[in-house]
Amino acid sequence: MKHTLKAVIAMAFVAGAAQAQVAPDSESLQYELSGTIASNCVLVPNGTSVVNVDMSNFGNQGLAAVAYSCNSPYTLRIASANGGLQHQESGGAITIAYDVETFGFLNDDFGNGPQSFNSAAIAATPAVVAQDLSWTNILLNGGVQTGNLDLVAPSLANSSVAGTYQDTLTLTLTADI
Repeated sequence: MKHTLKAVIAMAFVAGAAQAQVAPDSESLQYELSGTIASNCVLVPNGTSVVNVDMSNFGNQGLAAVAYSCNSPYTLRIASANGGLQHQESGGAITIAYDVETFGFLNDDFGNGPQSFNSAAIAATPAVVAQDLSWTNILLNGGVQTGNLDLVAPSLANSSVAGTYQDTLTLTLTADI
């Protein structure tokens, strides 16, 4: 019986030691979080503004201050619908080109310095006025920028035909994401 008791005690000791080495029960739960913020680009003023050009006054006529904001990298382009001020009575047979000078628009390639765009050149291919492709810049400045557009009319010799002239100058702000 002594041997049986020793055997039972030895088995109990081995079983206890085996239980002590078992890892405690464990579980985990993971949450994979995701969300989105839509891209939002705004031009101020927006819509359509009517500007009466003094065709007898050549030189810088001023035009507008523009504020714009985008919460993502963006490109701001400028385009002329007619390539210049188109003579309406002749059905567009006469077109007087003009220049648009910009200043203050943030541009990755040009800084905030002035740029000049000829209406005939931006009819075929819209030109980049401003561009910021840096996510860090967007975060730090909130994407808010301002700039000025000035219309530079040609000399009187180019606008001697009486009548009404028209063009549509368009600024387009596009998110680059």
